[in-house]
Amino acid sequence: MSVTAREALVQTLKENEIALVTGVYGDPVTALLDEMARQGLRVEISTEEKVAFAQALGASVAGKRSVVAVKQVGVNVLADPLVTCVPHGIGNSLLLIAGDDPGAEKSQNEQDSRWYAKLAQIPVLTPPGPQSVSEAVVEGLDLSAALGIPVMLQVTGRLLQGPGRASETPVAVEGAFARERAWGHLILDRYKYFYKEIYSQLTELVEDSPLHQIQTKRGARRGSISCGFVSTLVMEEHHFALGYAHPLPERQLIEFLRPLESVLVVEEIAPIVEEAVGALVARHRLQTRVLGRLTGHLPRIGKLEAEQIREAWERRPDGPHLDIQPQVSSGILELPCGGFERLYQVLDELLPEDYLVAGDVGCSILHGFFPPLVIDTAFGLGTSISTAAGLSLTGRKGIAIIGDTGFVHSGIAGLLDAVEHKHNILVIVLYNKYSAMTPGAQPIPGLERVPALIKACGVSEIDEIDMEKIAPAELKALLQKRLGERGVHLLLAHARPQKLYG
Repeated sequence: MSVTAREALVQTLKENEIALVTGVYGDPVTALLDEMARQGLRVEISTEEKVAFAQALGASVAGKRSVVAVKQVGVNVLADPLVTCVPHGIGNSLLLIAGDDPGAEKSQNEQDSRWYAKLAQIPVLTPPGPQSVSEAVVEGLDLSAALGIPVMLQVTGRLLQGPGRASETPVAVEGAFARERAWGHLILDRYKYFYKEIYSQLTELVEDSPLHQIQTKRGARRGSISCGFVSTLVMEEHHFALGYAHPLPERQLIEFLRPLESVLVVEEIAPIVEEAVGALVARHRLQTRVLGRLTGHLPRIGKLEAEQIREAWERRPDGPHLDIQPQVSSGILELPCGGFERLYQVLDELLPEDYLVAGDVGCSILHGFFPPLVIDTAFGLGTSISTAAGLSLTGRKGIAIIGDTGFVHSGIAGLLDAVEHKHNILVIVLYNKYSAMTPGAQPIPGLERVPALIKACGVSEIDEIDMEKIAPAELKALLQKRLGERGVHLLLAHARPQKLYG
């Protein structure tokens, strides 16, 4: 029976006795987390990504294999323990599955998680096609246990949806926490140890990895280097499909590049490999011209398609290739974000045109794009309360609109800060007890306890309304009253999840 790369990945984790999977919903890992739960793995959906990663670190130190699955913006949140755990050392295997979203189809930005692998100096696996995903999982788990560091696996929706196969190779290495590695060294000595004893091993293991797929053509004057799903779109006969984007297999790449006049680097999303290959060419004084997203031969933004890769060789760019046609992501208007329309309509009628409102990442962003155009900012999940505090410096009461998921994710800290510093803000919590932007089978922790959490933050004035029952005039009067008062006020707006436009 044929399986997707997503299903094969989960089968491989199950066969290798992963003790714990933690994660936070968000495309493209929502379906992956649900598949893990369906196949019987222990999956815990965390309130936020730093919590998820810290718990997996604990399991690793205790000798258990663990996996963390988050989308690309979630890697931002867990970056603190990720970067610091590398010189400290972990225990058994810890695989960080980073789901990237080329084209930002279901995200607030287009971001490449591989930057964090370079920052933390950990390997990042970029399987060159769906068939390689499960083998990459096994290699990553082995590498993590052997070196005592996390390993990142970069995936995208297209990669996980393709036809895959479960690896028949078992994980061979059992890792153990070495307390003396961290506490036997001062901080800079930890880094000396890392670069001397660990990073040197890492570069050799990556150099010889069987995940790299290399095709050569005698006499070729041009070739391609690629990684990830887009490797399947490259038709060049002289082709190096990387199994890792960091660190690079430098010896093999130099041998591949030496006879070439030009090489096209095909990757999503950022030109990370392109920059590294350019540095290799310069350092070894090769004559190869490096082409790609930086040079304008490939689009600088968005996901790549086969036609763009074919046409790249014929382009004569004079700047970045930005000829991309954005469109509304498929299905976003079908999400169950409705129930709060009356609130937005009243705010639109009540507020002057120049009144700035802090929205949050989640359903409220739809009212930045589509009428009524109520929100003005949406910087990150859980940021709206603190943003509203900053907006209040205008002398007007700051307004924050935040979903219940965003509130338990990281909005609580902003509310505590606002109460402590006596900011002048009105916080509106959209309370439907549902993560409508990323619906999944697993419950989001903490949503039932939102009212109690709000009270525990010390907010003295809390209004609760039912969006199905409150009349527009009553809602308008309540908002006018609170906007005219100083202090931290909170409006808890109850609603049932429902489609907004569908």
